[in-house]
Amino acid sequence: MKNKVLFPKIFLLLILAVLISSCIKNDNLIEGDAKVRYFQSVVTDTTQNFFLNGIQSGASTTYGSNSNYVVVAGDSTYAITSKNINTGTDVASTSYKFEIGANYSVFYTRKTTSSPPQLTVFKDDVKQNLDSVKLTFLNLGYTLGSDVIVKDDGGAFPQFTMKYGDRLSHTIKVSKATKISFALTTPISTQPILNTLDSLATSTTASKSLAISKGVVYTVLLDGTKLGELQVRLVPAN
Repeated sequence: MKNKVLFPKIFLLLILAVLISSCIKNDNLIEGDAKVRYFQSVVTDTTQNFFLNGIQSGASTTYGSNSNYVVVAGDSTYAITSKNINTGTDVASTSYKFEIGANYSVFYTRKTTSSPPQLTVFKDDVKQNLDSVKLTFLNLGYTLGSDVIVKDDGGAFPQFTMKYGDRLSHTIKVSKATKISFALTTPISTQPILNTLDSLATSTTASKSLAISKGVVYTVLLDGTKLGELQVRLVPAN
């Protein structure tokens, strides 16, 4: 009799475990939720706090950094605002609907040195391809005096030029020949050596490179210093 009673209970527990596990996605993302992260990409501005519907979301974000992804309710429209740290006044704001199961990046940026700050939202494609690397190039260099040239010595994609606000993705096979470099269309004399993207990380007096790995999705963020020098950041999304 005990076995007859135990069997239905064990079976019920197994069913509940399957149902719970089926609702959970990668990186602790629960079905019904979305993920959002925040970038402060304005070199002339201070640390920002970001808010969703008036409630702070993520950690305080300094220039040149970003928060981790924060889990929020999906299928919901949010009033997104940013404030200078230790102040109560909104600096920039926008409204956006986050879809269930999707990832988003919110960028605090400016179009020019004299224009007001703004928030720009992008939906991130974080789907992995285990034998390739996905690179999403984004130019938010509002202090740059010219466009940015992007090329790969390995020929994974044709050379292209990016103006402010351009966003372009390439999925490539990484090889020993991979060497992605960046330059201004109108170079400036103070420009320091720029990181290249390579299959292996190296650092010499003549060049520097950041390693990119297959199976990883990256944002390649282009921006500028206060002097208008080009900078490159490599930010993984998974």
